[in-house]
Amino acid sequence: MKPEAIVFDMYGTVANLDAVNNACVELVEDPTQFGSLWRLKQLEYTFLLSMMGDYRDFWQVTEAALQFTVDATGAQLTQGQQSSLMESWLRPEPFEDAVGCLKKLRGRYPLAILSNGGPRMLREGLKHAGLNSFFDEVLSVDEVKAFKPSPEVYDLAQQRLRVSKEKVFFVSSNSFDVVGSKKYGFHTCWIRRAVSPLDPLGQPPDHIVRNFEELARLVG
Repeated sequence: MKPEAIVFDMYGTVANLDAVNNACVELVEDPTQFGSLWRLKQLEYTFLLSMMGDYRDFWQVTEAALQFTVDATGAQLTQGQQSSLMESWLRPEPFEDAVGCLKKLRGRYPLAILSNGGPRMLREGLKHAGLNSFFDEVLSVDEVKAFKPSPEVYDLAQQRLRVSKEKVFFVSSNSFDVVGSKKYGFHTCWIRRAVSPLDPLGQPPDHIVRNFEELARLVG
């Protein structure tokens, strides 16, 4: 399949969460447990809101997930420390292999970000990571007031890029995102950065790669 556009997820795909993890290390006793629970509840709340037909900005969702995590773990954090944890989401760093791949693909294909992140989070995050110049479109779920893997989110990419969904090559490291976008009709690629298996729901992705170097060879 020769794609007419390539669409990327943001968090965990082109940008890592090292800043968030490092902020947890500095402030809580068990940063691995704290960070994992925070991320788990963050995603769980997006699913819950979608099921309820409700919507909150991803920043608000992340704050709510942080508050739950603080309460659940008994972490003794000041308001200032909680604010510091939240601000770490505005300082993502790019995966090094992603930068090289994007340089090769830029100009050859229309490139876009499609993310649960709110407009401010994406704007400041991409600027901090030095990635904003690579993308023709930066699409936030805030435009449709729904979260991945809702079909409305993926429809946003198709409409804004003016490409039929069968010609969109969608790349994510998040299993639920790959499953949802494949169900929608995108041509999908799962970057398997972690050891976790793919969620056994729906159809498998069209491609599975270990990193962006393999992705560049695949679409290059």
